[in-house]
Amino acid sequence: MNNFFDLIDRYKFGIIGAFTAAIAIFMYLQLTSVPEYKELKPYFESIEIEPILQEIELTPENIEIVPQFEAGKVTNTARDANDTRERSDENWSSSKSFSDVEQSIKDEEKKMFEETGGEAKRKVIKEQDEERKKNQSQSKNDKSSAPKSNNGATSGTNNAVKGNVMVEWSLSGRSPHQNNEWNVRNPGYTCGHSSSGRVVVTIKVGQDGKVISAIPDAAGSSSANPCMIEQAVKYAKLSRFDYSAAEVSQTGKIYYTFISQ
Repeated sequence: MNNFFDLIDRYKFGIIGAFTAAIAIFMYLQLTSVPEYKELKPYFESIEIEPILQEIELTPENIEIVPQFEAGKVTNTARDANDTRERSDENWSSSKSFSDVEQSIKDEEKKMFEETGGEAKRKVIKEQDEERKKNQSQSKNDKSSAPKSNNGATSGTNNAVKGNVMVEWSLSGRSPHQNNEWNVRNPGYTCGHSSSGRVVVTIKVGQDGKVISAIPDAAGSSSANPCMIEQAVKYAKLSRFDYSAAEVSQTGKIYYTFISQ
């Protein structure tokens, strides 16, 4: 142990010099390795905001308002867009007369009867014709005593309603089931406040008169909100038309007008 301390005492100046030199080298390396300081500017300082040149005064002339749907006077009824009867504001009936409907059915069945071969097929058409006439006769009796309604409709007139209606359908050669326009349902008051507009629905109707499919037509619709579209499709599917002798589905449209409540 004494030899160790003697060795340190002998070389103490060399040890101190080596330690001092090591510290000096360490400090030198630390100072030379520090990169040059650069100021980092905040990002938002580089964004320039253009000053407002002049104040804009809000006046009715420079406020753009989106145009709202304007239906005007609308009669709460349904109408066939292909109805060729004269139009009237006061003396009108919603549906065509039974004589007109029966004649159109006879014309259609005559054409189908001539184009259809085979006695069996003709017998089926004849049976369907008799059943339809029976249903129409019953419906005619139910309507024969109907009084004049509050909206001006009168049973048995030769006129169709004039102006805008809440429901209008276009289905060539087809009338509502049993010639009753109630079978083309009206959803026009079902969406409440701020629901004024027009929804067009493309329908496909089967031979039995039931609606097979109903698809909203965005191009033909106006100011329609989701509620109006949903209700229009729902009521279109509830609609029913008269039977057709043709064994194919038929495509048409129903136009619904919604009125805000």
